[in-house]
Amino acid sequence: MMFSCPGLRPLLLITVTTLVGALGLARPVLSAAPNTREPHKIPVILDTDIGSDVDDAFALALILASPEVDLRGVTTVSGDTPTRALIAAHLLAAAGREDVPVASGAAPQPGQKLNHQSRYAASVPPPNLVKESAEDFLYQQLKSRPGELTLLTIGPLTNVARLLADHPDCKPWIKRIVLMGGSVHVGYRGRPPAEAEWNIKCDPRAAREVFASGVPLVVAPLDATTTVKLEEPLRRRLFQANTPLTRALHTLYELWGSPTPTLYDPVAASLCVTERFCRMEDLSLEVDDQGMTRPGSGRPNARVAVSIQGEEFLKWYVDRVASAQPAQSSHRPGFTGR
Repeated sequence: MMFSCPGLRPLLLITVTTLVGALGLARPVLSAAPNTREPHKIPVILDTDIGSDVDDAFALALILASPEVDLRGVTTVSGDTPTRALIAAHLLAAAGREDVPVASGAAPQPGQKLNHQSRYAASVPPPNLVKESAEDFLYQQLKSRPGELTLLTIGPLTNVARLLADHPDCKPWIKRIVLMGGSVHVGYRGRPPAEAEWNIKCDPRAAREVFASGVPLVVAPLDATTTVKLEEPLRRRLFQANTPLTRALHTLYELWGSPTPTLYDPVAASLCVTERFCRMEDLSLEVDDQGMTRPGSGRPNARVAVSIQGEEFLKWYVDRVASAQPAQSSHRPGFTGR
């Protein structure tokens, strides 16, 4: 998740009325998605700080709309991770994907704290919330599918750094980490100089450990994301699709309360399936104590998107998400927006 300015936005929360209406009756808690192996699909686990800037929800929607992806789970990071997990679980339900497990990052977590808006979070847990911490869930999933899973991280790297520190044996099990974060040549305004980007600045120690881990990295920094604005004509086209998924996105967009989202995180999500919109370079990147991602002189440790064909990407994004149909589910499909 990314901010369009270094300041914090209020945490996005969904009202009790909106969420509880989607819950239906309580169901057994899932511990993991069924361990089926779909041929020619990319198994992905999403680690997200959904609930602040709305681009996390737009990124999850893209993953759900991508037939190339086998979404194996969602983990939440930063601040009140259980509330973020509720938001993710209900967006999954809207897409008919109540089979996808959702795990919360263990405290303590860096990032913004909840305020009085927390009273509007649903109190009844959706069926796909799991008891394991994000770290434990990630470890078990990686252990069951060594060398196969892509970790898509669109928030601070706290959960992933803890995973690598506590379970160093899992490093070779990770196929790659695709992440939104950093700033190589440009800042938030889309021009030099580079500046500390939120996901890295929020937990620079964690970011430094991940960048130095030796795990293959694919990075979408500000250079390829900060100019990708979903303006009104394309927003209207997306929301007029009137599918369960786009109705849920519209609800989250309205609750977010700002006019034009920047699709930082969807750019990173797209790199799980295609690089055709970005110019990629192999770079050596280091993270300093201020959260800057500085080019180093060592061997490349990351494949980095240094620019993007923004208009082409946005059209592709809207076409893909607007045309996606909800998965067939034996459960109720979740809330459908308003």
